[in-house]
Amino acid sequence: MVINEQLISGVRRGVIGIMLVLLFGTIGYKYIENWGWLDAFYMTVITVSTVGITEVHPLSNAGRLFTVVMIIGGVGVMAYCLTRLAEFMFQRSISNVLGRRAMTKKMSCMKNHVIICGYGRTGSRVVTELQANRKAFVVIEENEELVKRMEELGIPHLIGDATDEDTLEEAHIGNAESLVAALDSDAENLFLTLTAVSLCSTVRVIARVHEPDNSRKFRKAGAARVVSPISSGANQIAQLLTRPSVVDLIELVAMDKSIALEVFEHLIEEESDMLGKTLSEARVRQVLGSLVIAVKHRDGTTAFDPGPQTRLNLGDTLVAIRQSTESEQTL
Repeated sequence: MVINEQLISGVRRGVIGIMLVLLFGTIGYKYIENWGWLDAFYMTVITVSTVGITEVHPLSNAGRLFTVVMIIGGVGVMAYCLTRLAEFMFQRSISNVLGRRAMTKKMSCMKNHVIICGYGRTGSRVVTELQANRKAFVVIEENEELVKRMEELGIPHLIGDATDEDTLEEAHIGNAESLVAALDSDAENLFLTLTAVSLCSTVRVIARVHEPDNSRKFRKAGAARVVSPISSGANQIAQLLTRPSVVDLIELVAMDKSIALEVFEHLIEEESDMLGKTLSEARVRQVLGSLVIAVKHRDGTTAFDPGPQTRLNLGDTLVAIRQSTESEQTL
C-alpha cells in the first residue's frame, strides 16, 4: 500500500497546527482574562470548535478581539486538517481495494508457482531466495504484524488460514508447482500437508518439522521433502568436524554471489536430442556446458556420479553444475 508522502505531510502539519492553536488560545485567555489554565483551555476548545456554548466568564473587549482571532485562525486550521485527514483515509481505502484487486488478478495468472504457508523465520528466508531467483510465489499468512510487513515490502500474499481448503484454492494450488509448509507447529504443518495433497496430488509439498521424529508421519501424509532444522544443524556441525574443507567450499559457493556457479535440472523430453543416447553419445558437457553429477530416473531412483554409458530415457532428469546462466531452472 503506497500513500502519497505529500498527503501524509499535510496531515502532519494539520495536527501540529491544531496543537499550536490550542496552546496559543490557552495562553492567550490565561493572561488576557487572568483565568485558570483549565478555564482558558476549555474556552479555547469551544471557540475553535464553534459549538456555541456559553462563555466560561464574561469577556473583556481585549478578550472578545482575541476570540475573533481564535475563531478565524482555529476554524481555518481545523478545516485544513479535517480535509487532509478525509483525503488520507479515502486514498488509503482506494489503495487497499486496488491493491487487493491487482494481487488477485496477478495470482489468477500464476502457474508453476510456489505457495509459502507462514511468513516466519523460515518462510521469510524462502521468500528472499525466491525473489533472488525470480520465481513466482504467494505467501499465506494470518498474523497481522507479518501481513503489514509484507504489505510494506510489496510481497504477494493472502490473508487467511493456510490449512483451510478455500484459502489454498484461492492461492490456485491446482496450478502450483510446490508448497512450503512453514507454520508454527508440526501439527499444523501435518494437517496442511494432508489438505494440500488432497486438493492437488501433483503439488510438491516441502514441510518443515520441529521434531525430527515426526518426519516419517509427514512422508506418509504425502510430503515430497521433510526439512528438520535440528537435524540439518546437527549434520552440518558433524560435517564441519569431519570434513570442514567440503563444507567451506559449499558455503562459499552458496553465499558468495561473485562465484557464478549453479546447480540445475535438465529434463529429457520427447523432442530432446539426448533421448535414447548415453551420456557419452549425448555429449552433455559440450551441449549444456556442464558437469552431470546425478541422473534422476523416471521411476524415482537416482544415479549419482553416472558413468559415460548411462543411457538417458524419456522422463529422466539430469542434475548438473555449471557456470551461472539464466537458460535453465535453478534448484
